[in-house]
Amino acid sequence: MHWEYKAVSENLIETKASQWNVSKFLATLLLKKGFLEKEEVDNFLNPSIKKFRNPFDFEMMENVVEKIVTAKNNNQKLFIYGDYDVDGITAAIFLVLAFREIGIDIDYYIPNRMDEGYGLDKKTIDFIHENSGKLVITVDTGVNSHEDVEYARSLGIDVIVTDHHKSVKDEEEDNILFINPKLSDNYKFKYLAGAGVALKVAQGVYSYLNEDFSKLYQFMDVIMIGTVADVVPMFDENRIIISKGLETLKTTKIKGLVYLMKYLKLYNKDISTTDISYFVSPLINSLGRLGNSKLGADFFMKTDDFEIYNIIEEMKKANKQRRELERMIFDEANKMIQQKIDIDKIDLKYIFVASERWHPGVIGVVASRLSVKYNLPVAMISLKDGIAKASCRSIPGVNIFNILKLIEDKLIRFGGHDLAAGFIADEKNLPEIELLFQREIQVHEHNINQPKFLEIDLELPIDKINKNNISDIKKLGPFGLENKHPYFLDRGVKIIDTKFFGIENRHFNGFLLKNGKTYPLVAFDLSSKLHKNSKDMLYDIVYYPEKIINRGEEYYQFRLKDLKSHKI
Repeated sequence: MHWEYKAVSENLIETKASQWNVSKFLATLLLKKGFLEKEEVDNFLNPSIKKFRNPFDFEMMENVVEKIVTAKNNNQKLFIYGDYDVDGITAAIFLVLAFREIGIDIDYYIPNRMDEGYGLDKKTIDFIHENSGKLVITVDTGVNSHEDVEYARSLGIDVIVTDHHKSVKDEEEDNILFINPKLSDNYKFKYLAGAGVALKVAQGVYSYLNEDFSKLYQFMDVIMIGTVADVVPMFDENRIIISKGLETLKTTKIKGLVYLMKYLKLYNKDISTTDISYFVSPLINSLGRLGNSKLGADFFMKTDDFEIYNIIEEMKKANKQRRELERMIFDEANKMIQQKIDIDKIDLKYIFVASERWHPGVIGVVASRLSVKYNLPVAMISLKDGIAKASCRSIPGVNIFNILKLIEDKLIRFGGHDLAAGFIADEKNLPEIELLFQREIQVHEHNINQPKFLEIDLELPIDKINKNNISDIKKLGPFGLENKHPYFLDRGVKIIDTKFFGIENRHFNGFLLKNGKTYPLVAFDLSSKLHKNSKDMLYDIVYYPEKIINRGEEYYQFRLKDLKSHKI
């Protein structure tokens, strides 16, 4: 990985620090993010629920809200149909909690990943009909077909579709009520997660009924977890959702989250998006990945201590099983790839691998790891009974969704985002699909195997970090896609007392030694760069500091982003 560092003019830093009324340190980091105007800086540093966009900017929102309010006034039962991942589960649970607060009779249905697959279908509609449902709202997902909507209507059930995935809308869908920022001409922020879209629907209903919005925003932590899990850009409304959600999590109304925070030893910590991504989301997601998605939703709703404890135990078991499957699938896929490279002498431009042994709920995680490892687009395919289920991951410059769109006539179904998508196809069509996949990848060949760049914000020795720096860094959060954590450079540092952990010991912790003082560190996916047999080795490191609170004790920990041998 290439490191890139460009210093900012000292005069510009001083000028902007004065204009923005911030420290020179913070002004430097804001300038590195591209800010120049005071209004932009003020909006960025002060995310507020008052700055949420108007939900009625969605073309169909008024009709959607009226449909929901009519069902409420007629004492009709609603069902929320959610996808089986964290985003879908949290979107569904949020609407249930928010609507029950205002007297709506509502329940939820989360499909089983293994048995039911993606999208509202006739089997689920029958279940909703048998349980007196009169209106179903999908969240983070659509419907399998226009015929399914017509079938629901024939049973007296209305359907509202809320989603955020890219899709191709056909003429048959013109009479379906839908809320999707990517299909809206008027709604200008396109990057809401499924949970974020659910929030907009709830805002519309609360506004229409002139309800107290504090009853709605008390569950912002639920929306935040789904938004972080879906890896959406961290600006505009997503920045408001995540900052307010992290704040709400400190006094969460969700009893299961209180227990989970204690189990993860995060209860008294200044929780970050990284904590949600690395610890909270994988546990919730593990249930859905292995088939028991509804239990993940029940986790948010239960109030009985014993039931919550049992669900968390199931999460732990499922997460352990998920890790074991991930390790097995990664090893098998990696051997296939190495064979293509070493034996077939192929210069890889993409990865397209399939097996009957691979669990469809885990291949997405492995595809992400392989895409990072080889810096290539990846299609990982699970085969069963003649059906191929694929998870695809890509790299910047190669839009995997658009590629699938171009070959959709060979697919049963596809969907997703620019860099993460999936498809279902007949197994017998896979050879032709791979040829088409290869053809489309070649169009983007100039973006393949490009070197990765790590942009460094400031050269700053670790022993110069102080509380003011930490405070200023926190003002820039929450961090994630399109709002990366500021990275700092230090040179000639020793790494001592290392301990390795994680799958294949990919991660390590230990201490940094600088000028006779030691500082705690943690490093993810960097073990391979560590010279394990040289205790006196000096390193240049790219890092960021984070505040840790453990058993009432507060200290700084340094999270390494990359490291290289120091050259004197």
